[in-house]
Amino acid sequence: MKSRSITFSLCRFLAAITCGYASFSSHAELLLDAHLTAQPDKTWQAKTGTASGVTGMTAPLTLAELTELALHNNPATREIWAAARAQAAAADVAGSAYWPTLDANVSLSRGISSINTSSGVVSGNTQTRLSPSISLSYLLFDFGARAATEQSARYGSLAANLNKDRVLQDVVLKVEQAYYQLLAARQTVVAAEETLKTVQMSLTLANSRRQAGLATIGDVYQAETMLAQGHLQLRKAQGEAGKLKGVLCNSVGLPVTAKLEFAALAGRPPVREIRRSIDAYLEQARSARPDLAAAEAQARAAYADIDAAAAQGRPALTLVANAANTYNNFPDYRFDNASNSGSIGINLSVPLFDGFRTRDNVRQTRARAEQLDAARDRIASQIELDVWQAYFDLDTAEAAIDSADALLRSAVRSRQVAESRYQSGVGNLPDLLSVQASEASARMEVISAEMAWYANLSRLNNAIGIFSSETGTK
Repeated sequence: MKSRSITFSLCRFLAAITCGYASFSSHAELLLDAHLTAQPDKTWQAKTGTASGVTGMTAPLTLAELTELALHNNPATREIWAAARAQAAAADVAGSAYWPTLDANVSLSRGISSINTSSGVVSGNTQTRLSPSISLSYLLFDFGARAATEQSARYGSLAANLNKDRVLQDVVLKVEQAYYQLLAARQTVVAAEETLKTVQMSLTLANSRRQAGLATIGDVYQAETMLAQGHLQLRKAQGEAGKLKGVLCNSVGLPVTAKLEFAALAGRPPVREIRRSIDAYLEQARSARPDLAAAEAQARAAYADIDAAAAQGRPALTLVANAANTYNNFPDYRFDNASNSGSIGINLSVPLFDGFRTRDNVRQTRARAEQLDAARDRIASQIELDVWQAYFDLDTAEAAIDSADALLRSAVRSRQVAESRYQSGVGNLPDLLSVQASEASARMEVISAEMAWYANLSRLNNAIGIFSSETGTK
């Protein structure tokens, strides 16, 4: 009966501890949330699927659909998501220090005892013993060591989630950059084909004029040279498009051999939508960049580690309790032949000397905290530079689009005039071939300027810390 009473008391105590910890945990979580930097509203929960089943897709995908596919399939997203889950589990492990530990132990032994009598006869007694026991240990007070350890782990979990968001943004940027590069390459192929048709017409016209005695064989050779150059440029453009298609597949997380088709952009770049000032972008980046918030969380975790390290050299107060029964002559035991024991008490542990380990740990963690402070400031400075450069690159790209459009309009008119002059017998073939080359170059400039604008817009959004689909640059 004594054993049952002790066991029942331990169960009641364990239930009380559990309820008390639940209340404390809720309060601690509220306090922690009050100090944590707000996380972005939209987070992506990556799925651990593979690219199987999508490698044979043929339907054209929009940029948004390509991005969605990348967030599912890109190995970087799965890697960082697993790291975030691991850090969250580490935070739960740190929180387990607030719970008591309860251990059960059962031992079964068999022994033989012998007695030497005066007549020299040895008599033996065989005994089997069963000893079940239960013990409880609960840390009552440790000068804040476990609280600091849990706080550090919670900040670490927050930093892992924020870094996850930044990796997702980088994946989006990688997909967008690959998409715009491939789109530009394919438009270059189309432009090269158009140029080839124009040069072919010039060669046909030169042959006709030569047969009529109005042109020399040199004009034909010049046209043939331009045609050969046109074929070479087309082949280079096709090769570049093929290479960049593999880059896009890789950024999405698919094999480079995947039959991936994508939809082209509709319309011209909306350059007039970019209206905000550089100061507004810088301010937005300070609050939106998850890696900056992650660096701040890591610094706070390091300062919590200082408190945890300092508390290791302080006393600790622990509640201990145990209950045990011992049954003799098992399995033919009788309950009235059992012995019961139990105890409950408090242990005070006072570190006296640890070879200066606590002092050195505090020095190490303080230096680590100072290092992370500097890393946070470095990241903040780099963010400002990234936003600054992306902003002016985008501004330059906008101006380049206007200039490229004007250049193309002028080149088209020049080519039209040169063709009319040559057909009427007034102009010469070198002049016609020259303006045709100028028109081809102008078309390439337009393609380059437009794709550069989109690429710089995605860089600016990435530098600010938002997804391009949330375009905050309007």
